[in-house]
Amino acid sequence: MKNRLLAILPLFILVISFSVEAKNKINAAAKAKYDAGIENYSSAKYADALKNLTEAIALFPSYEQAYFNRAKTHEKLGNSFQAVEDYTKVASINSKNKEALLARGNLNSRIGLDDDAIRDYTLVITIDSKNYKAYYERGLIYSIMGLYPETLADFERCSKLKPGAEIDYITGIIESKLGNDDKAIRFFTAALKYEKHNKNLYFHRADSKIKLGKYAEALEDLTTSLSLDSAKNDPYIYHRLGLTNHYLRNYTEAIKNFDKAIAINSIVNDFYYNRANSYASMENYEKAASDFSMVIELDPQGLDPYIKRAQAYTVIGNYTDAEKDYTTYIDYNPYNFYIYQKRADVRLSLRNMEGALSDLNMLIELKPENASAYFNRGVIESKLNKKDDACKDFKKSSELGYADVAEVIKKNCE
Repeated sequence: MKNRLLAILPLFILVISFSVEAKNKINAAAKAKYDAGIENYSSAKYADALKNLTEAIALFPSYEQAYFNRAKTHEKLGNSFQAVEDYTKVASINSKNKEALLARGNLNSRIGLDDDAIRDYTLVITIDSKNYKAYYERGLIYSIMGLYPETLADFERCSKLKPGAEIDYITGIIESKLGNDDKAIRFFTAALKYEKHNKNLYFHRADSKIKLGKYAEALEDLTTSLSLDSAKNDPYIYHRLGLTNHYLRNYTEAIKNFDKAIAINSIVNDFYYNRANSYASMENYEKAASDFSMVIELDPQGLDPYIKRAQAYTVIGNYTDAEKDYTTYIDYNPYNFYIYQKRADVRLSLRNMEGALSDLNMLIELKPENASAYFNRGVIESKLNKKDDACKDFKKSSELGYADVAEVIKKNCE
């Protein structure tokens, strides 16, 4: 069932226009039953209203207005499929009745028949090419289905038909999802003409500017957003400020921003991850490692933090824990040849020659054309007194184009 971005407006009985000829054919008895049904509906006596409207239809089987309002009554009683049948009957009587098609589309959407709803909204648009509601509702369904180009076409049409903060904001979000951040910025800017104090508009415009590398402009938007009372305790705005300052290489300021975000919400792993990157950029690897530990604690399944923490551990000489992190990563993903080289380096620092050799064997198995891997394996084999194996690897690395290996071959293999 489709989630609404806006609360669905209350459903009211609609008076549908119909031809003079049809009106003249409605007999007094049918009209009396219809009027009684409308009165009972207005008094929330839906069962009685249903009975009256059914009687009116029995007396006049082409009673378009009675079918329409009986459909509304069925909706009130939770009879969704009966309501769909009545809206369909209205459409068969009058194929141009856009109110019935729009109502059927809304109902089909609510009961999870999104494809049927799309067809209904499309029919409405065929009848009325300027029908804002049909474009909007169809756009919402497309968005939920992940059909963003179709969503965008409908929402851009809505923006032209009825410009406003909400539709421009939504269109900006979709443009950003599609990577059209220049266009997204234009829509967020248009929305700000209607809602100058909406923190989300500044936030998302800043986000698009960050993606485009317009960090100074993003910083301005985020600073403006923070000046609004509604944004004072929004950790995500401080987080984006931190990212922006990081990209501007204002690492000290970035860390202050991340600190503020974490103080407000201490369980978001992205906050720690990006603060760790700023610490690493300042060469404070102990604090970087500590933050990557928090990221791992919050989400043990994420793989990148293990690599990042291992790198920090390596810099500060904690080779044992670095090896453990690389091993954890390999347990999850044994096909990343690059990590075997990193773990081999750490194992060499731990004087674990056999372990390093094992890693290089795996690296070469995964990446048999890696010239440096053969050279590095040859170096280890030399230290392990495996001269024949070492010479084979040195010669293989030379064949693959590894530089400066000729002198090593001359010294060790001739």
